[in-house]
Amino acid sequence: MHDVYYAYAKNYDSKVLDDALLSVFLPCVESIGGVNGKRVMIKPNFLEWKGHDKPVCVAPELLLSLCRLLKSLGAQQIAVIENPAVKSAPVIVENMGITKELAELGVTVANCADYQLCSMAESSAFHQLELAQEFRNFDLVIDFAKAKTHAMMTLTLAVKNLFGLVRGSERLGWHLAVGRDYERFADMLLDIYSIVKPQISIIDAVVAMEGNGPGSGTPVNLNFIACSTDALALDASVAEKMGVDDLLIVKQAQKRALDTAFTDCGDIPEKRAVKLPDPPQMGLEWGVYFPPKLREFLRQKMVAKPELDANLCIGCGICVKMCPPESLKLVNGRPVFKLNECIRCFCCQEHCPKGAITSRKTVLMKFFDNLEKFIRKIIH
Repeated sequence: MHDVYYAYAKNYDSKVLDDALLSVFLPCVESIGGVNGKRVMIKPNFLEWKGHDKPVCVAPELLLSLCRLLKSLGAQQIAVIENPAVKSAPVIVENMGITKELAELGVTVANCADYQLCSMAESSAFHQLELAQEFRNFDLVIDFAKAKTHAMMTLTLAVKNLFGLVRGSERLGWHLAVGRDYERFADMLLDIYSIVKPQISIIDAVVAMEGNGPGSGTPVNLNFIACSTDALALDASVAEKMGVDDLLIVKQAQKRALDTAFTDCGDIPEKRAVKLPDPPQMGLEWGVYFPPKLREFLRQKMVAKPELDANLCIGCGICVKMCPPESLKLVNGRPVFKLNECIRCFCCQEHCPKGAITSRKTVLMKFFDNLEKFIRKIIH
């Protein structure tokens, strides 16, 4: 059983954040033997900085508050290390407008660079993973995530945030390899978590993202910060507060007998169900066998598909570059989907700078959704 600490934060005012972060962070620090004299690595969620009205990244004010707190607690070294998909970590920090403040605190900012194959435990689902190794050079690793919806995994929280330690090109490869098997993708995330095992995890949910996450959703004020020494327990607890009681990554962890039990502490927020994106249909095969051709047909008809809003598209081509199976191409300055080759990883949606791509349920999916609701209404 792991403690998950909550603090109310009405906004990103520095005094509000300092007080809130102190209340959730100190109990975790005390339980791991303090920070004094330790080298600390912060792995933030730095997808891309789009401004305060588009909560794609952790808030710069909260990152500064965390660094100030670590400095006051006697941290010997503080480094912010991340591997954003497009821009570099230093550029994102510069766009956030906090380069000078971090430098004055002695905080370094860098991209992941040292990639190596990791030795995997016997219980791992995958036997080979290449990860950035910088985390091994620090005494304390802090997993600093943003609470957001995610078209593929429903929510992206602390465990999913560690996927950023995979090389950018390899991330595309993993989407291609397991993008259609969401349980295997969750298993891969759990394998990464088991290797890195951050000592402290923090989730910024002061302003979270709902709807078309993780890159183009809308802000939702949840007004809390959550912290724990266990990222899985933290995810299980925060997902519950966001109205998701069956988060796939938690379910897979439980299947693997990983501890997801938690006790909520502090200013525990009330449950507020966020608006979720239309998800890929995970329970597609209902536990029965389908011939390969029928299975593929059902995947095409029962899995949400990417959809383009031509009015928002600027023809930048980022979606084409980020498509693992290369099932996208630009035609007359607009992306065209080859849905028979699309693996529904939604990398295009995740990285679209204008939110022009969304996930949409198929007609058959909507039919079965309505049928299920009708049946449940009759039964109950």
